[in-house]
Amino acid sequence: MNIVIAGAGKVGYFLAQELMAENEVTLIDSNEKTIQNINETLDVLSIHGDVENPHTYRNISKDIDLFVAVTDSDEVNLLSSLIIDNIVHVHEKIVRLKNDFFMSDKIKEKLNITDIITPPINVAKTFNYLVDFPHANNIKTFEHTKSMLLSMRIHKDFEPMLISTFKKELNDRIIVAGIEKEEKFFIPDELDMLMPNDLVYFFTFPSQMDNVRVLIKNKSEKQDIKNCIIYGANQLGLEIAKVLAKKGLNIKLIDKTLDGCKHANTVLKNSVEVIKSNYNLDSLLENHAQNTNVFIAATTNDEFNITKCIEANQRGIEKVIGIHNNKQYASLMRKLGIEVIRGEKMNAYYTILEKISSSNIVSQRAYCGGQGTMFLRKIFSDSPFIGTKPELSQKISDKGSFFLQRGKKFLSYKSIETLEEGDIIICFSLDKNAKILSNWLKQQ
Repeated sequence: MNIVIAGAGKVGYFLAQELMAENEVTLIDSNEKTIQNINETLDVLSIHGDVENPHTYRNISKDIDLFVAVTDSDEVNLLSSLIIDNIVHVHEKIVRLKNDFFMSDKIKEKLNITDIITPPINVAKTFNYLVDFPHANNIKTFEHTKSMLLSMRIHKDFEPMLISTFKKELNDRIIVAGIEKEEKFFIPDELDMLMPNDLVYFFTFPSQMDNVRVLIKNKSEKQDIKNCIIYGANQLGLEIAKVLAKKGLNIKLIDKTLDGCKHANTVLKNSVEVIKSNYNLDSLLENHAQNTNVFIAATTNDEFNITKCIEANQRGIEKVIGIHNNKQYASLMRKLGIEVIRGEKMNAYYTILEKISSSNIVSQRAYCGGQGTMFLRKIFSDSPFIGTKPELSQKISDKGSFFLQRGKKFLSYKSIETLEEGDIIICFSLDKNAKILSNWLKQQ
C-alpha cells in the first residue's frame, strides 16, 4: 500500500517503522530534527513541512491508499485530512482525535474519513470491565462475540494443572490463548501446564469469569473495587475518572499543578475529589484515602508510573495499574507485578495497526504487549464456507492455535467437519506468524 502519515511523533514514527517493510510509507512533520532522525533510522520518504499547508503534499503520489493523521492537535488532524483530499486521490483515511466533540457521523461524512479513533476514551472504556471483573489484569472485547480476552495472574499457591484438565473443569467454555512464564510469552497447547505466578490470557464468556477466578486465584480473594487513587489529571486521567465515577467508585484524582486541578474540577463538574499534591503516597493514604484498594498511575511518564506503582504495591494496595506509553516498558511493568493498560499513544498505535490489518471479514487484535495476535472470522449467511471449511495444512497449523466458537462452546478447529452460519473461527499466534494466519483466514 501507499501510505502517508501526518505527524512523526511517537505514534507516527512507530507506525512508519512497523509498516515500511511491506508498504511505501511517507512521513510528514514540521520539526526539522525529527525529519533528520527519520532519515537516519527509517526506510521511508520523509517530508519536512506543515501538514496544514497544501504545498507540503505537492511531491507525493497522486494516488494514496491510506492517509493517517496522528499529530497532537485535533484541529490539525482534521484540517490535514480535508486538504489532502483536494490534492490527491485518497482511498481511506484514519484520523486520531483526543476530543469526542468531533466524532459525529456528519464530520466523518463531510471530511470523507474512514475511521476516527479517540485513544483517551478507548483506554478509559477498559476500566468499565475491570470494575466488573476486578481479578482481571486487562480485558478486550470484540464486535461479533460476547466473549472477552482477559489476562489474569495465577495465584502463588495454585496447584499446577494441565490445560486440558482446566478446560474440562469449565466445560470447554474457555480457551487458553497465551501464557507469559518467566518473561517468555508463548501460545500453549492442551498438554502444557498452568503454573503458579503465570500470567495467562483467557478467551471466554463473561458468565465464566468468576469460575476462572475461583480456579486460579486464592478462593478467599473476593476483590471489590470501591476506593481509587488516580495519579495524573491529564486527559486520560480525566476520562478514567469519568468512567469510574459512573460505576460508583470513590475517587481521589491527584495532580501536582493548581491549573491541572482547576481544569479537572471544571471538566468533571466536581463529581470526584481533586487533590493538589506532589504525589506523596504516604501522605495521601494517611490524610485522604486510608481505605484505597485501587491505584492507577496515569501520567505520560512511564518511569514515574512504574516508581509510583511499586510504592503502591509496597503499601499493600490490592489492585495497582500502570499506564504505559512506550512499548519497551510493558514487559518490565508486568514483571514487577504491575497490571498494565496501554496509554493514549500505544492505544493509537495498536488500534491503527489493527484497522489496517483487519478486513471486512477478518478482525485482528494484538495482546501481551504486541507479542501475541488474535484473529476472528465470523461465518455469515453469504459465506462461501458454509457446508465446507478452509483446509488447515500442517504448515499453517504449526504457526498458531485454531478454534471455533459455536454457540456457547469452543471447539478445536480440526475436530469440526464443516462450518455453519454463525460460527466464529478464532486463531492465536505469535506476532511473527501473524501474516501467515491472516492470509489463511482472508481466503474466499
